[in-house]
Amino acid sequence: MLTLTSTYIKKKDMHPAFAQELANDIFAFETLLRTTVYDLPHDLRRKSQHPHPNARESLHRQYKQAGLTDYFVTSLERTAKGIVDAAKEALALDIKTKEQQAVRIAEKINRKKVQLNRVASAKASLAARNRARKNGGIVPPFENPFGKFVTKKVTKEGLSFTVGSVHGKRPPDKYENEYLFEHLYLNARARKLKKDIHFMEHRLHNLKRRLERLKREQAEGILHICFGGKKLLRQRQAVKNDTQLHDWQRMWDRRRHRDMMLVGRRDSIGGNFIARYDTNSHTLRYRSIQGRQIDIPNVRFPYGQGWVDAAVNAHDIAMRNKKLPPDQQIEGWKPGPVTWAIKDCGDAIQVKCMISLPADPHINSCYSNGCVAFDMNYDHFAVSETGSKGELLEHYVVPFQMEGRTSDQITNAISESLEKIFRHAASVNKPVAMEDIEHPDKCLLYGNKRANRKISEFAHSKVTYLAERKGQKYHLNVKKVNPAYTSQIGKLKYMRLLGLSVHESAAYVIGRRAMGLKDKVPKDMFHLVPEKVVRLHHWAHWAALYTALKKIPVSKFYRKINYHEYETPAALKKALLK
Repeated sequence: MLTLTSTYIKKKDMHPAFAQELANDIFAFETLLRTTVYDLPHDLRRKSQHPHPNARESLHRQYKQAGLTDYFVTSLERTAKGIVDAAKEALALDIKTKEQQAVRIAEKINRKKVQLNRVASAKASLAARNRARKNGGIVPPFENPFGKFVTKKVTKEGLSFTVGSVHGKRPPDKYENEYLFEHLYLNARARKLKKDIHFMEHRLHNLKRRLERLKREQAEGILHICFGGKKLLRQRQAVKNDTQLHDWQRMWDRRRHRDMMLVGRRDSIGGNFIARYDTNSHTLRYRSIQGRQIDIPNVRFPYGQGWVDAAVNAHDIAMRNKKLPPDQQIEGWKPGPVTWAIKDCGDAIQVKCMISLPADPHINSCYSNGCVAFDMNYDHFAVSETGSKGELLEHYVVPFQMEGRTSDQITNAISESLEKIFRHAASVNKPVAMEDIEHPDKCLLYGNKRANRKISEFAHSKVTYLAERKGQKYHLNVKKVNPAYTSQIGKLKYMRLLGLSVHESAAYVIGRRAMGLKDKVPKDMFHLVPEKVVRLHHWAHWAALYTALKKIPVSKFYRKINYHEYETPAALKKALLK
């Protein structure tokens, strides 16, 4: 389904009676829509409890008896069903996200507890040494549970300790004796770990309670739908006087009464029983709730006007072709529904047309000659072009900005960036490949809160939608491939070899995968793969290497590495982290 938006039509260009009638229809439609959204789940529940058709009167018939036509009632039901289905999908996605967050927090709690046990073990070892000194016995050696992170040195006073930093960016901390090490480092570390565990457990408890509530609401069919928007509804609490209350009420009423949907039918003339679009005069005419014909002039679509005309004329062409011999058939689209949406924008109105595009016979879907692939990131697209044998031909980065921008501005920035990519693909006559991401779980790989927050806000579904629309515009196929281990393969196999960034190398792997090529572990690295996964799929080999080497900075892999010198991934990791 493709949605096309028209230019703004000034209300002063319409007949005053038509403009007033249109405003009344939009107000009545939105009011009835809220009632339909409330009644629809109850009607479905009632039908499940009383399956006999004569048990109670249907919701559709009740609305028709109120004076509405059959087509308006159908539009109300279809629009309400779409709103309810969207709320159900949002609830399911919220549950899935909360479950993933709960698993991650539980893993962090376990890691913190392991660190706390190490601190307790070190304190117990120091306490045993102190008791041995007081009793005059043999002082046992200090059991170091921290590995090379903490180093000890024998001095005249006992032991001195040196504590390194996690990433090696700060100078190490030195403690001259056991007392200072225990009270200045171990005790402080234990307090911080206990505090972190307490906060994480509290957060996990609240998350589980909210998850239980969401699952209960999902089982009972409880949905939270706010017509007008939750953001504007919360602004009601900031109102301080009657003037602000009046302004807020006017904005609230305008936000809740501004859209009207006229659902199309496949078997109708022009694809819609209520509305008719004149492709010559560009006038949209629809039958109001009161039964009068309302004309909206100068409805033009800056993008996709030809598609709208073809969809509207499809039924007329099909009827003519029934009376013509096979050799005189008129080319045209297959008849389908054409849905119209009218939006009140204050001094103007805007019309949206929703149609289904037929399959493009001229689309380029041949990946044997190479493709143009891009990798999605929170501030840029990394692009790589491949040749017929999977070789790299070109690579570059298309940046864009999301920070400090509205949703529409972000959409426009993404669209402009994709436009550059698809223009390049059209110039070389190659299809496009991208990663297929259902949910942005890959944000966990960035390692800093700011990047994680931005990638979580990144609209992957919006990028996919815009990429598909660009593919239709330039007659290029867009293939979505599984992005599993693309960054890992690019980092270990192609990044240094071809002089790419980690994201450009990931885009290169995506392009090769779209062509049907396999990227197996190189021979000089294959001995690092654990024996238990050697006979499995080559993705399992990359998974094992990723697990062993994921904490190594990307910059370490830009230098030349002789993998034959290391027998295990642990030895390689140790050498790279020096």
